[in-house]
Amino acid sequence: MKKSIIIPLAAVLCLSLLAGCSAKDSSTPPNSKQANTSAQATVTSSDTSDAYEKLVAFKTANYEQQSVADFNQSLAPDNGDISGLLDAQAEVLASISPDNENYEFITMTLAASLDELYCEQMNDSVGLSAYLKREERPLEKLPDEESVAGAEITYQFVFNALYRLSYTFSDPTQITVADRDNALQKFKTEFQNYVDNLSEADLTSSNIKTVLSEKADELENSLSTAKMKLSCEVESVEVHNAGEEIVNN
Repeated sequence: MKKSIIIPLAAVLCLSLLAGCSAKDSSTPPNSKQANTSAQATVTSSDTSDAYEKLVAFKTANYEQQSVADFNQSLAPDNGDISGLLDAQAEVLASISPDNENYEFITMTLAASLDELYCEQMNDSVGLSAYLKREERPLEKLPDEESVAGAEITYQFVFNALYRLSYTFSDPTQITVADRDNALQKFKTEFQNYVDNLSEADLTSSNIKTVLSEKADELENSLSTAKMKLSCEVESVEVHNAGEEIVNN
């Protein structure tokens, strides 16, 4: 019998936005540069907070060699209530910088494991939602416009595609945390690299969603193993090109 769980509203919202089971996020992604600037400004507080220390305490010397089942079990208290960890995760994710030494552990390893625990108890599918992004042709500042350090850069061409990467294990006791994380990270990296190498004409074509879906099929087939099966769906595409907005849902 699955353990019961009490999830505060804030934690549920955080999990839904970042990875949460079958949650769908069709909103326009936040500007990455603006988010990074904010994160860097508050990284000191996230690095020294109780919430941060609570999360990194699970980064043991051999955590990557543990099975997914064993690592996930180490996160769950006896009563199965992971709401405290979800609250800590939400607090840290709001301020952690990508150059933090524990960034990948918190945003990939812990995010995946907490999602797996939550979805298991909710009897839902496991996966993560992410964006493919491209920004090109930054707008030049006007002659009388002051240059402000850290100011957000505006681009004439902005491409965003939301996708959902779901996965299942044949047996979570037979796959390591490292193998799971590597598969998820490699999928995300190779998918983004593919978009980075497409032309603007390709990205604005009417069949771009189909093109991306075919690439997703290729990646999921190449990265799936007997221990871990990947499945990806490209949910929406949005392009802003010199003031023109193109949406492909």
